[in-house]
Amino acid sequence: MAAPQHSDVPYPDPEPARPEPRVIRLRVSPWDVVCTVVLMALLVYLATATPWPGKLYAFMHNLCEGDTCGAVPFGADYYIRPLVWGGAGAAIAASIVGPLVSLLKGWYMSFWPALSLALVVVSCIVGSLLTAFSQRYWM
Repeated sequence: MAAPQHSDVPYPDPEPARPEPRVIRLRVSPWDVVCTVVLMALLVYLATATPWPGKLYAFMHNLCEGDTCGAVPFGADYYIRPLVWGGAGAAIAASIVGPLVSLLKGWYMSFWPALSLALVVVSCIVGSLLTAFSQRYWM
């Protein structure tokens, strides 16, 4: 029989060492936070206190409703409303969720309000082009 081995510690610790709790450290720069807040405030002001949305979405009054519309090639007229409202929803999601994710990841967050404004403008331009294309067939 082999002799039992002795360790330097007379009594081993019954519980293993627990790891330290993970601490989330936010890496932000003051100019990025200021730019994000200013751009978000400007975006909210543009959306609520100016006639800008009425001008941007003016083509929505020209949409043909019901079964009286003529057939448009490729059914392009069916994509106008989902495209416009999907662009608006994506812009809202980008302006709210984007800075939060950037804050946790340590990325710059001041580009999210500009991206959301670009999403609204691009979706309205494409919706306006689809409406202009479809109006020829609705008459």
